[in-house]
Amino acid sequence: MRFLIEYKDFKTKEEKQVSLELLETFLNEHLIGEFYGSTFECILVRFIHNPTSKKKYRKRVLYDDIAEIELEATFVNNAKLNIDDFLTGLHKVKEAILMVKTIPLKTALDFNEHKILSDLQSSIKSAPATSKELKEYSANQAQTKQHNWAKMVDLSIKRATLNPRPLTKPLITVNVSSPIDETEPDFSFIYTEIFSNLLRKAEVMLPGYNHIFIRLADTLVEAKQESAPNDRGKDTFAILDTKKYITSDTATKSKMMLNSIAEALRYIANFEHLDKSKIEAVIKKVEEEGTDLELIYFSKQNIKYLAEVTYTVPQSHLTNATFNLRVTDLTSNIVKTVKIDDINLFWCPYSFGSINIKKDSIVIKGRSSHRAEISRRADKLPDGYSFTINNIFS
Repeated sequence: MRFLIEYKDFKTKEEKQVSLELLETFLNEHLIGEFYGSTFECILVRFIHNPTSKKKYRKRVLYDDIAEIELEATFVNNAKLNIDDFLTGLHKVKEAILMVKTIPLKTALDFNEHKILSDLQSSIKSAPATSKELKEYSANQAQTKQHNWAKMVDLSIKRATLNPRPLTKPLITVNVSSPIDETEPDFSFIYTEIFSNLLRKAEVMLPGYNHIFIRLADTLVEAKQESAPNDRGKDTFAILDTKKYITSDTATKSKMMLNSIAEALRYIANFEHLDKSKIEAVIKKVEEEGTDLELIYFSKQNIKYLAEVTYTVPQSHLTNATFNLRVTDLTSNIVKTVKIDDINLFWCPYSFGSINIKKDSIVIKGRSSHRAEISRRADKLPDGYSFTINNIFS
C-alpha cells in the first residue's frame, strides 16, 4: 500500500511540512510493498492545521483507487525537521486507516484493515524516536525513496502475476528507454522500430493497453524509477551495463541492447501472461537477421499480385528511411522491387494511407487529413505514388 502525506495550514497557507515529507518516506519503506486488498492502491492522508470553523474534512475515493482522508493535527515547525511533528503524524496515521472503511463506495470494500494496522504497529517499533535518530534517517532519504518506488513497482507486477487479465488489445508499439544518449547508430531507436513492427505483425495481444515501455538502467532499482502509472501501456525492465556499453564497439553495443530488450520482453511476458511463443519467435528473428532486416510497413494482395511497402530502419531518427515497393507475381513467383521515396519514420504514416492494386498499376495514397497534407507539403512529398505494373516487371 502506497502512502501520500500532504499538509495544509489554513492560517499561513503553507503546504510544505518537512517532517511529514520524511514520514511519507518512512511509511512507504515499510508498507508500500504489501498488499492489503484490491479496493485501494494508495491512502492519501492530508493533515489540516489551523482549520476554519466551517472546514469539512474530506473522506472519499480519488481517481478510482486512492483513499483520501483529511485529519486535523497540530504541528510545531513546518520548516525544520523535528521529532515531535514526525511522531505526531505517525500516530495519527492509525486514525486515518480506521477511517478508510467509512468511505462511501459503489462496490464492496476489499481492504485488510487488521493486517495494515498490525504492520503499521510493527513499523512504529523501528521508527526514529529521538532527534538524532530522525536526522540519521533523513540522511538516507533519497536512497530510501528510490527503493520505495521499486517496491511499489514490484507490488504492481506481483498483482499482475497473481491476477491474469484477458488479452483484449493489440500491441501497437514497443518503446525502448535507454539511459544513454546516442547519435549513430542509435540502437534504442533502431530496436524500438524493429520490435514495434515485428510484434505488431505477430499480432501480440495485451491486457487492456496497447503499448510496452522498456526501461533500461544499470540496476533494476534505477530502471524502475522511470515507471509511472499509464493507462496506455505497461512498463517492463532490464539491466544495461552503461559503462561497458559506452566503451564497446558497434557490434557489441547492438548485441548488449538486444539482450537487454529480450530480457525485458520475457519479463513482461511472464507477469502479464502474454503469448510467449510469438515473442520468442520475434526475438529469434532479430537475433538471426540483425538490424538490417527488411520490414513490411503494409501490404495488399489480389489473385495476381502481392504488393508490399518495405523498409529498413535507419541508424538514427534524424535520418530518413528508404521505402520500397516489393511486388510478387503470384503466378510466376517473380519478385521485383522499386524505390518509393526517402521518408522520416515519424511522418511516414501521412504518406501511406492505402495501397490499391489496379488492372495496370499499383497506387499508394497518403492520408487525406489536413494535418497529413501539411506534413507532406513541409517535406516536399507527393500526395501519392503510382507504379505501372509492366514497368515494374520490365
